[in-house]
Amino acid sequence: MSARHIFSPLLLGSVVAIAACNEPVTTNFATSDYSATATVTYTWHVRYSRNDSRDRPNDTRVEKFDTISLDNQNGVRPGLAVTGPDEKGLWWPELPPKPTVDDIESRLGDNEKPTTPEIIKSVDYTLTIDQAGQQRTLPTSYKVYRQAVKAHASQSPIEVILGPQDGSVMSVNVQ
Repeated sequence: MSARHIFSPLLLGSVVAIAACNEPVTTNFATSDYSATATVTYTWHVRYSRNDSRDRPNDTRVEKFDTISLDNQNGVRPGLAVTGPDEKGLWWPELPPKPTVDDIESRLGDNEKPTTPEIIKSVDYTLTIDQAGQQRTLPTSYKVYRQAVKAHASQSPIEVILGPQDGSVMSVNVQ
C-alpha cells in the first residue's frame, strides 16, 4: 500500500475539522420588541486631481463637504422627509447646501484642479432588538430591514438570526 492511501483518511479528517472550525457561529431567538432603521445620508463630494496627472489618472483625492442624514424608522415617513418614498421605500431629507466656489478653493492643494461637486447617497441599515432583556442595535442588510418593516406593520414577532460573534443580523423570519 502506498503512503498516499495511508494518509488520505487522516488528511481528509483534518480538512473536515478545519472546515468545521471556520463555520460561523450564529444565535437565533424570537422577539416582539424590535425596531428597523434605515439611516439615509446625502454628502457633497469634490474630487481633486493633480494638473500633471495625465500619466497617473488615479492620482486624486476626495474631499467631503456638507452632509445630512435622516432616520427612517419601521418604514414610517419621518417628519423631516422632503422626498420619497423611493424605489426601496425610503424617505429622504432636503439636500445639504452645495459647496461654494470659496469652499472648494479653500481645500485646493498646489497644482490641483477640482471637479464639479457631486451628491453621494448612502444608506445604513440597523435592527434594534431586545435580546434577553438587553437592547442591542446591530447592522443588517436592506433585505432584513424590509422583512422587519413588514413584520412591524402587522405587529408580528420575529425570529432573529445573528451572524458570527452576534455582531450583525443575518436574517429575520416572521413568526
